[in-house]
Amino acid sequence: MRPRLSPILIAIAVLAVLAAYVFFASNGTMAFRRVAWDQKFERPAEGYYASLAEGFRRGQLSMAHEADPRLKAAFDPYRADVREQYHAPYLWDASFYRGRYYLYFTALPVVLFYLPFRVIAGAYPLDALAGVFFSAWAFIMATLTLRRAFLGRNLHLPLPLWILVIGLGNVIAFTLSFVRTYEVAILAATAMSATWAYALLRFIETQSAKHAMWMGLWLALAVVARPNLIVLTLIVPFTIGLRNRRAWVAFIIPAILVAVLAGTYNYRRFGNVRQLGWTYQLTGQPMRNYRACSLCNVAEGLRAVNHAANYIGLPPKIRTRFPFVEATLPQVDASISLPGNEPVVGILAVNPLVIAGNVLALLLLPAWRTLDTTARAGLRLLAGAWLVLLSLSACWYVVARYSLDFMLLMCIASAIAIECGLAQLAAHGISIRALRIGIVALAVGSIVIATLLGFEGPFGAFHGMR
Repeated sequence: MRPRLSPILIAIAVLAVLAAYVFFASNGTMAFRRVAWDQKFERPAEGYYASLAEGFRRGQLSMAHEADPRLKAAFDPYRADVREQYHAPYLWDASFYRGRYYLYFTALPVVLFYLPFRVIAGAYPLDALAGVFFSAWAFIMATLTLRRAFLGRNLHLPLPLWILVIGLGNVIAFTLSFVRTYEVAILAATAMSATWAYALLRFIETQSAKHAMWMGLWLALAVVARPNLIVLTLIVPFTIGLRNRRAWVAFIIPAILVAVLAGTYNYRRFGNVRQLGWTYQLTGQPMRNYRACSLCNVAEGLRAVNHAANYIGLPPKIRTRFPFVEATLPQVDASISLPGNEPVVGILAVNPLVIAGNVLALLLLPAWRTLDTTARAGLRLLAGAWLVLLSLSACWYVVARYSLDFMLLMCIASAIAIECGLAQLAAHGISIRALRIGIVALAVGSIVIATLLGFEGPFGAFHGMR
């Protein structure tokens, strides 16, 4: 008996995406070397997780790197001019508190990848390999979410094509060629939020306490990894019924446990359960003087509108030489935003399918009471993605890697909204043939655009590192 073609094509699509991740993260070599915790890197903030993991191995919460005595002696080490006055070397963008280095980024990558890798391999991984690990995790969970959502459905686009869109129709490939501590932390959060998306779908299907517990756990871990993802909790009251007490208890218990562990970790480092280390950053200006995210006046409101426009629609630059597209610097007001010095590409430019997904989602809303569990899950995920995008726009910095906070969720939700929306239109006797052709063209276009962006990478990183 001949094997069914569909599972083979699905496996090929999954392997193609994973191979692409390895390709871009390794700058085309398909290989990653092991490194020591004190490996010297040219890129600022690269290798910090290995140092933090080594610190954990030594029984401390700080990084293994020792601060220079001149930095310890500086009367205000958080000011760049003071560090220069003392001629004090330092770790750029690390947190410095009471003579020790810390990270203001999540420690989840250390626990989930760096320490296990150290035990198995005897050395530490490159940040690029950690980026592949968390990218693959996020992609696999997104694929499982779509496979579960589309179970038993007659799809208008083949599942292998949806898998390629989910895996490549975003800025993951673009990000992987330039991975440092920043990108690892964000990709870890992307993996957590993608796992939460699967748990949310399963809870909507079953209404069981077990799936509520998993939903609470992965959402809490996503917030620990990226605190701005806390806006996703606004989706929960519209997902768990107020009378479903067992589900609420199951959801809250793991969330509280994660919060207690995170608060204890912060308290042991900085003496404050809410202090993540941002205040003690060693960067260009004292961070104690800045609010990284705020929406308290008209100027900040206009900034949020501008930043949202960048995240949504900023197009890449078209060039005549390969790879033909290049992400551009965001257009921001330097008087209230951090001047854009890292490229951005809007989600509508990298994945125009999102336009169709949002339009069809609006068509589904009036029929909310008659929608099935898949459609309701997709609309909730879409709402969550928009909440993340809009809240992120209230921050003072616009950069492509931040868009990973919402981009994968919006791609998953758009795929669900498109399939459910097309089914609704067909059920009302509306011909969808032209729509299907257009959506297939957009799907192929998004895969091509995002892949070409991967061949460029931030600052031309892929081309520059070959």
